[in-house]
Amino acid sequence: MKANENKNELPGLSGVHVGAATYLTRDPDDIVTIASLFKALWVLLFALVLSGGINTFLIFRKADRIVVDKSSGRVVEVNNRDYGTTETVSIAPDNPTATDKKYLVKEFLTSLYEVEQSTREAQVNKLLRMLDPDLSMAMATRLKQNGVLAAEKSESVNSSWELQDLSVDESDPYILRAIGTRKIRRKAAGQDVEESVQLKCKFLLKDSPSSPIRSDNNLRTGFTILRFRVEPVNGKTVSPITLIGDAEETSSVNNSVSETTGGN
Repeated sequence: MKANENKNELPGLSGVHVGAATYLTRDPDDIVTIASLFKALWVLLFALVLSGGINTFLIFRKADRIVVDKSSGRVVEVNNRDYGTTETVSIAPDNPTATDKKYLVKEFLTSLYEVEQSTREAQVNKLLRMLDPDLSMAMATRLKQNGVLAAEKSESVNSSWELQDLSVDESDPYILRAIGTRKIRRKAAGQDVEESVQLKCKFLLKDSPSSPIRSDNNLRTGFTILRFRVEPVNGKTVSPITLIGDAEETSSVNNSVSETTGGN
C-alpha cells in the first residue's frame, strides 16, 4: 500500500505530485521595488533631456552684453537691447567703413617698412595675414627666393616709417593711396649707411572672404588687401631692401592693379 501511494511522486521531490496544478506568484516587495526603479528611471531620463536642452540653449544663445560709457558712466546697451547713445558712444549695425580700410593699410605699411630685427619675423607674419591668400603666398615665396629678409638681417637693417597722407579714391571706395617716407640704417661694406626715400603706394582692397568677417587676421577691419603697388616718388631705382613690395616683388599681381584702376 505504501508503494502505491508513492507512485505519483517525482524522484527526489517529496510531496510534489505530477498531476497537481502549479501556481507562480511574485513577492509583493519585488513588485514595489520594480515600480520604484521605473519611476526613478523616468525621472533620470527627464533630467537628462532637460539638461541637454539647457546646454544646447546656452551654447547657441548670444552672450549677454553690457556696454558702459566710461566717460559718463551711463549704460548704453544691456543684453543686446539699445538704451540710447552718448556723446562718445554710438550703437549701430556692423558695417565696415573707410576708417577700417585706412587702419588696415596703415598697419600694413608699418609692418612692411618699419623694421626692428627682434620683431621682424612677427611683423612679416602679421602683414602676410592681411593679404588675400593668393597674394600672401606669392609674396612670401618671393621674399624667400629673393633673399630680402636674409639681406635685412645680414646688413643689420633698422628702419622707420612715417605716413604722410592716406586717402580713399573718389571713384572707387576699395582703392586707397598712401604717401610716406622710409628712413633706413644699415651696414654695407663695413660702413654705416643711411637712406631716406619717399614712397607712393596704391592698394586695392576687397571684403574679407572668411567668416566671421572681422577677424584677427584682418585686424578686425573686415577687409583684406587684394593687390598693392609701391614705387619711389622721384622715379629713381631703389634697392630691393629699401623698396620691399615694388614691381620686382609683386610683378605677378601688379598688372591687375593697373588694369583695374587705370594706372595712377
